[in-house]
Amino acid sequence: MLARFTTAALLAIFCLDCSLRADAFLGVRRAEIEQVIDLGYNLDPAVEEAIEGLKAKYPESPVPGLLEVGRLYWKQNYLEWDTESKERFESVSSRALKQAVDFSKEHPEDSDAQFVVAMIELSQVIYYVDHHRWWAAFWKSRGSLKTMRQLLEKSPRYADAKLPLGMANCYLSKTPGYLKPLAFLMRFKGDWDTGIRFMQDLKQEGLFCRVDAGYYLGGIQIELVGDREAARDEFAELARRYPGNLKFRSMWAELERGLGNAQRAWDLAGEVVADGRISDFPAIRLRTLETRVWSSLALGEYDNTLAAIETIEEVAAGFEFLAPRLAWATHARAEALLGRGEAKEALELWASIDSTYPGVHEAAQRRAAEVKKSLAGK
Repeated sequence: MLARFTTAALLAIFCLDCSLRADAFLGVRRAEIEQVIDLGYNLDPAVEEAIEGLKAKYPESPVPGLLEVGRLYWKQNYLEWDTESKERFESVSSRALKQAVDFSKEHPEDSDAQFVVAMIELSQVIYYVDHHRWWAAFWKSRGSLKTMRQLLEKSPRYADAKLPLGMANCYLSKTPGYLKPLAFLMRFKGDWDTGIRFMQDLKQEGLFCRVDAGYYLGGIQIELVGDREAARDEFAELARRYPGNLKFRSMWAELERGLGNAQRAWDLAGEVVADGRISDFPAIRLRTLETRVWSSLALGEYDNTLAAIETIEEVAAGFEFLAPRLAWATHARAEALLGRGEAKEALELWASIDSTYPGVHEAAQRRAAEVKKSLAGK
């Protein structure tokens, strides 16, 4: 009886230990990880304090560093042209990677430790690709992809490992022009069906990368397939799940406009530009205002178009690289003036758009010719 009791007690302790391990990742409770992820994607400023709290609570674990790298990657993505946020990401990701590598060396058989190293490297790879730093992306991606592949081969539970493998298979089977340099260096031909399956699996099973899977699936649908409806569904799902995320909501509005749902696009974009935090994210604000411009034109709300253009000009002031987008705003202003019956003023605006910006210039010339022909026929 005593032997049976002892065996049962040991079994219970073993099961409890397994349960605790399953509820944690490298010592950090999964619930705490999920809380940080939710705060981050909702653009809640409390995320910084939450990550600092995890660093203090789990000083030996590389998980807080991984979470900080993820937060800073998305921050520089949302800010887009902010140099300081990019430098901050590069500095923190290098420091977090060193801690993760050191931890992995101390725990060479721990798959979770290997994952954190590969995940930080993956964040750097995506960052390098975003900024067309091909050699850096190539060298960093080799180790990350190899580790993720090995983790998935060892254990199908590693859904998060499917993110880089899914993206690599998709983008290297239907490679867009700007990725040709990286595809050439990697010499890897992706499998489209495998890539899509991995991304879909990850949306359901991932811990760290579930949201990323939806975001990049939306991008894949736009860029590689041209299925704007499927992309719209991905971003609408993300925006509903994380209503505080201004970029997800802005992308949803933009895609509704592209699908011809002008009123829906106008309303969604209006909610974004009315958010009190939007001034902290000028790149998102500019993109959302552009959705307001084109959706209001489609609705025949020309005064709204002109008001949105005036705000665009305020946001873009001082940024020379935004000149092409300001040229498109001028083109839209001409359309709005024409809609209000001010054809002469519209023609003057179209004539002011020179060939410095070929795409806008051609569109302006074409519209001016159409309007002149229409006026001549009256």
